Amino acid sequence: MLLTKTHFESERFHNTILTRALKDENGQILMPCVSINVFVFLPKVKMPEMMESETVPPMPTSDEAIHHTIDDAYDIEEVWEKEIVVGDVFRNLVHHPAQLITRWNWKSVVLASIIRGLIYLTIYLVSGESWTVTLSAVLVEIPFRILTTGVAGALVQSFRKAKPIWFANIIVSIMLPAFSHTVEFTAHYAHERFFYDVLAATKDGVTRQRTFAISVLFSVVSVLFNLYAMRKGALLVGAGEATQSLKKDMTQMPRLVSEFVIVLPVLISRFIESGKLHYALGVFTSFGIMVGVILGGGRSIGEDHLKWDWAWRSALGAWSLLLFGTVLALVVRRMLGHNARSN
Repeated sequence: MLLTKTHFESERFHNTILTRALKDENGQILMPCVSINVFVFLPKVKMPEMMESETVPPMPTSDEAIHHTIDDAYDIEEVWEKEIVVGDVFRNLVHHPAQLITRWNWKSVVLASIIRGLIYLTIYLVSGESWTVTLSAVLVEIPFRILTTGVAGALVQSFRKAKPIWFANIIVSIMLPAFSHTVEFTAHYAHERFFYDVLAATKDGVTRQRTFAISVLFSVVSVLFNLYAMRKGALLVGAGEATQSLKKDMTQMPRLVSEFVIVLPVLISRFIESGKLHYALGVFTSFGIMVGVILGGGRSIGEDHLKWDWAWRSALGAWSLLLFGTVLALVVRRMLGHNARSN
C-alpha cells in the first residue's frame, strides 16, 4: 500500500489531497484511488469578527428548569411566563393534580391552624360555652384544617400568575371556601349529632352556626389575602428562588395587610375621582351584599329559614366600614396630591 499526501494553503484555501494506490510485489500499481478534500475558509482578518458576533447558548444543567410553557410543565411553578390565562391554569391542574401534593403549602397550614383555633376559642367562650365544649370544638377543627389547608394553599398559589386578576379572585373566593366549609360543616355537625358522648358539644347548635358563619366570611377574606400575598412573593412553597422563609414572610405581613385592607377604598376613590360614579357605587353595593349573603346564609345552614337579621345587619356593618375607609382614602389622597383623573 502506498499513501502520498499533498498539502498546500493560500489566503482563502486550505487543501489536502491524499493519494492512495495499491501495488503488487514488483511495485506495479494495480488499483489507484484518489481522494480530494477541499476546505474553504474566510480571510484570516475576518475570523475574529465572526467569532465575536456569534454566541453559542449554554446547555441547560440538570438543576435548571426545562419547562417553558404551560403545556409541558408538570408543575405550574415551572412555567416561565409571568402571566397565565385562568383557563390554562385549570388545564394544567387537571392534567397534573399531583402538584397540589408536592407543593403542599405548610405555611398556610401553620397560619390557618392558629387563626382558626383562635376563632373557635373566642366565639365559643364569648357565647358562654364551657371550656370543655370549647376545646372539643377546637380539637375537631384543627385536624381537618391540617389535611385540607395545605392542598388549598397550593391551589391558591397556582393562581398567583393567573389573568385576568378579577376572574382569578372570583374563582378562588368561591371554589375554596365552598370545598373547605363543606368539610367543616360536616365535621362539626357529626360531632354534635353522633359523637357528643365522646367529645362534649353544644346542645342546641346555635354557637356552632354562629361560628360557622363567621368562619365562612373569614375564609373568603383570607383566600383573597393569601392570593394577594402570593402575588407579592410571600407565603410561597415550592416556587424555586421565589420561595422565602416563613420568618421573612412574617416581616412582610404588616405592609401586605395594610395594602390589602385599603384596596377597595382606594379603588372606589379612584372611580369617584375619575367620574366613574356607577363603578364606585357598584363596588360599594356589591361588597355589602356579599358580606350579608355570606353571614346570613352561613348562619342559616341547618335552619328552615334565612336569618335575615344576620344578613342585613352584616351588610350595614360592611357598608359602614367601607364608607369610612373610602372617605379616609379620599382625604389622604387629596392631601398627597393624588388624583385619578389627572393621572
